Amino acid sequence: MNTRLVLALYLFSSAGPLVHAQSAAQPMSDTISGTWFGEFVVTGPDGKVSHDTAVLMIDRHGSTVSGSIGRTVDQQSTFRDGVLKDNRISFHLDAGGGMAFVLDIQRGRLAGTATGASMKAQIDLRPAPGLLPQKTLTAEITSAEDQLYEAFGRCDVTQYSRFISKDLEFYHDRTGKTNYDENLAAMRSRCAEGIRLRREVDKDSLIIEAAPGFGAIEAGVHRFFSQNADGSERLDATARFTNVWSKETGMWKLVRVISYDHR
Repeated sequence: MNTRLVLALYLFSSAGPLVHAQSAAQPMSDTISGTWFGEFVVTGPDGKVSHDTAVLMIDRHGSTVSGSIGRTVDQQSTFRDGVLKDNRISFHLDAGGGMAFVLDIQRGRLAGTATGASMKAQIDLRPAPGLLPQKTLTAEITSAEDQLYEAFGRCDVTQYSRFISKDLEFYHDRTGKTNYDENLAAMRSRCAEGIRLRREVDKDSLIIEAAPGFGAIEAGVHRFFSQNADGSERLDATARFTNVWSKETGMWKLVRVISYDHR
């Protein structure tokens, strides 16, 4: 591969200053500010094509656009001279001897080109609400989950329902597949019987990763304790879980749950 192309790709993926990211989804007619995710397809001077990911983080103020771009949300380089005009964004990245970006707003996506001295790339991006730097993502998912299971333990069905999607699919190795309404009904039934459960996560097992363009994936081991009237507890179950979270509505909600290996 051409040396200048290698350098451009290296610098494009290198870590740089991270700028403001607006995590909640917003109508395209109002703003383009936020985080975008998609493909970065490079064609070198020898005609060879390589595929990579691209994350674009935009902060718009009128016709001026600032932000950063890179292959992941945690590997960003700041761009300059950002302008929005007639549904077209243009900006310049100094990495690799310089790359000029021109992206058009097309039916809710950003698509266009990046051109350098010895390379050209096609770019196709879509809004990515919830795509955040790892530290921020972990903090937000942990907070949402803590609130969800605090409500679960208090039998507060209204608060609990705020953190689960109406499109929920819940897969359980003992009870099979259930949906949003069935999960709320099961919670009401349990609480009516006076059964109180406290959830505890094995912190050493916990994994939280972004699902670019959708939300986040969380996995680990958790334990549930039955709480007795006298305040004592007993271990009720230990299981593995995989959760898929979405921030499409502006707040984190569970959309898929897999609960398995109960013992």
